[in-house]
Amino acid sequence: MMWDDPSDKEKDEMITNVAETIYKYDMDLFAILILESIKPLASVGGQLTRFMVAPFIPFIGDKSMPYLATFQNKENVERLIRILEDKGQEDQRKAAEARKNKKQGGGWRRYVPWLTGKEG
Repeated sequence: MMWDDPSDKEKDEMITNVAETIYKYDMDLFAILILESIKPLASVGGQLTRFMVAPFIPFIGDKSMPYLATFQNKENVERLIRILEDKGQEDQRKAAEARKNKKQGGGWRRYVPWLTGKEG
């Protein structure tokens, strides 16, 4: 039924899919800010949304109900935030490693440092 809560496996898949979609569009920092802001009101917002959306379910379909049931729980919102933060830290680590491994001063510019402004 459309008001049933999804299983734990389905919740994990939904949280992962939402995190990947947010990260794919490079909206992770904005999403973390918004999610941290609304986390205290997640359960109230979920119940209010169920009340407001119920008359429109026949028109919009019931595919969004499992997501609504999942993210009205504060712990699931926190899991989504943690996944986004972990992905961001992993990318920062990879970028720092790539900068560290990047060749410095390659090509002809190393022979004419006065053109690049890197004398020394």
